[in-house]
Amino acid sequence: MVRLGRTVLIVCALLALAVSAQASTLSFPITIFNTGVDASGSPLPDGAIGDPHYSLVSLPGGTNTLVVRTSAGGFPIGPWIGDDSASAWIRPNNIGNLSTDPEGDYDFQTTLDLSGLIPSTAVLIGQWATDNEGLNILLNGNSTGNTAVGFTRWSSFTIDSGFVAGVNTLDFLVHNDSGGYGNPVGLRVEISGTADSTPEPATLMLIGAGLVALGMVRRRKA
Repeated sequence: MVRLGRTVLIVCALLALAVSAQASTLSFPITIFNTGVDASGSPLPDGAIGDPHYSLVSLPGGTNTLVVRTSAGGFPIGPWIGDDSASAWIRPNNIGNLSTDPEGDYDFQTTLDLSGLIPSTAVLIGQWATDNEGLNILLNGNSTGNTAVGFTRWSSFTIDSGFVAGVNTLDFLVHNDSGGYGNPVGLRVEISGTADSTPEPATLMLIGAGLVALGMVRRRKA
């Protein structure tokens, strides 16, 4: 009887330890990048061709090759929001056609990988600015309902549902108004996020050991 009681105590201790380990699951930063930055997160120089983390996957015309714009290149920075140390503007590299980008909708896409993280706990927060209107942010093709007011100030956003395991796609939809001088299209995003980690193998082992021991107790009682 004493030995059985000790077994029960061991089982309870194992399960309590496993639950405690599970409860102490930590949140980790999601690897995702702002627009117009390099692998270390530093803004690329004005005129840099391509964005290593964003691509232009749909547009009404012109080139889908991206170019980085900062205040070093002058217009359209001012009236576009000016430089900071976190991000830079990106836009189609329509050389010689800066002010008359085709009218229509532009889809700027990036990805994030939640491998090893729990998708239901993921949260992204950030701000974006667009020329002209920020129509929507899509997560895995689904609307998040976030819009942007334009290029003179930031619009904040939060995304806390709709994530899946592994790679997720994030699309920033921008509409460019009718052509004419002073009408370039552009996107700027500053974004970060967190998600909880999946249980460590040691935690799973503790849970398994507890369940095995519990099964042994039940057999002894029978």
